[in-house]
Amino acid sequence: MRGKLIKEGKHELFRTTHGNHLLNLDDKDFYALVEGQKGDVIVLSDADHKKQSSLSQGKYYYADFQDDPEFQDMRHLFMEDGDQFRELILPEGLPTKSDKQKKLIRESKKLSKEKVLEHVKGKGNKGSEKQYSGEKEGLREKNKGELYDMAKKEDISGRSKMDKEELVKKVSKEKKKD
Repeated sequence: MRGKLIKEGKHELFRTTHGNHLLNLDDKDFYALVEGQKGDVIVLSDADHKKQSSLSQGKYYYADFQDDPEFQDMRHLFMEDGDQFRELILPEGLPTKSDKQKKLIRESKKLSKEKVLEHVKGKGNKGSEKQYSGEKEGLREKNKGELYDMAKKEDISGRSKMDKEELVKKVSKEKKKD
């Protein structure tokens, strides 16, 4: 299964006059991104902040991932930044009125628009597996024995101990190298 799109809309990430980073989703939800002593957190906030400068703005996608070999199994927020996307990993989801502060993991590497859209919106037919056409999904269609044979041809070490998803990942990486 790939990412399940929970919500999408417009965002703005900006710096306040006090130097804080604030995230605005859909002109109604505000969150402070805070560097804490025990790691970064995202905190529910309000609109009562003065903007000094905009850091990024555009579309956002909030998705929950399960069994996608390219993303950790948890919630992710992808924010458009120019022609790429910033990624925030939210292991506990977004803050709520009853739980105003949640853990945040900032990914430093930006992702292409194509990659984000493929994994959160999919292509073609609806349905978690049918919607993704292309090489990787083609590999998922194969059984473990077929994948093992492909891994053997590519001389991938440790293949006998891999489960089906690990074989898909490794064979896919080898095919990209070619």
